Amino acid sequence: MKRAGKVFNFIVLLIGLAMIGYYFALGVAVRFGQSLQYLWLLGGLLCVARFLYWRHAARSGRYPNRAIVRILRVLFCLALAFFLAVEGVIVAAGLCDAPQGLDYIVVLGARVNGSTPSGALRNRIQVAAEYLAANPETIAVLSGGQGADEDLSEARCMYDHLVAAGVNPAQLILEDRSTDTSENLRFSRVLIPENASVGLVTNNFHIFRALALARGLGWQGVQGIPVATTAFSIPHYYMREFVGVVYDGLRDNLAL
Repeated sequence: MKRAGKVFNFIVLLIGLAMIGYYFALGVAVRFGQSLQYLWLLGGLLCVARFLYWRHAARSGRYPNRAIVRILRVLFCLALAFFLAVEGVIVAAGLCDAPQGLDYIVVLGARVNGSTPSGALRNRIQVAAEYLAANPETIAVLSGGQGADEDLSEARCMYDHLVAAGVNPAQLILEDRSTDTSENLRFSRVLIPENASVGLVTNNFHIFRALALARGLGWQGVQGIPVATTAFSIPHYYMREFVGVVYDGLRDNLAL
């Protein structure tokens, strides 16, 4: 193996070890079993396997067919270009500014740990509280049902924390049946007048897909109110959102 090839192979190993380390760090810092968390472990193991295979090939002199290697490299470059393009759209959508004076905002739910909001939900609650304080005429639809391992619905958790933060209960409407983003939007829509101006409160990585799903369900003029994501969780959430965008795109759920 040429020196450049050895260096590249070593870089692949470092990337693989970093992915495996990130998988375990996520589990310890947040929890194991997060949606698609296993992809970090799988990707890391594939990188390590690739390193071991090419090191063995260099020592034995038995390299794979060059034509196959070239095809795989082209496919990898195309996949990487597609990934970066989608991620660019996701990142750009999350850079929007929150529009003021909306008639309604819909706060999309996130995981509740027992009766305590997860980090993502806590941040959404904070942004919603700040928005409602600045816009006292705005009504908030708190959207999120109760999971099997949650002590109360996401909507109720948001309600309790917003009221504790000083938000007027008259500004809050609970939607506590939904189990995913599509249901958040479908069930919330029937609670909002047809011609009302609406903003979606969700994490910045989720803005693009949430708005595209809303438009696909017939929402008109809906806008995004982005919530910052903790730096540690950014790699995982943006990777997961890429999968979500592709999945919903293949199912023709997104209106771009």
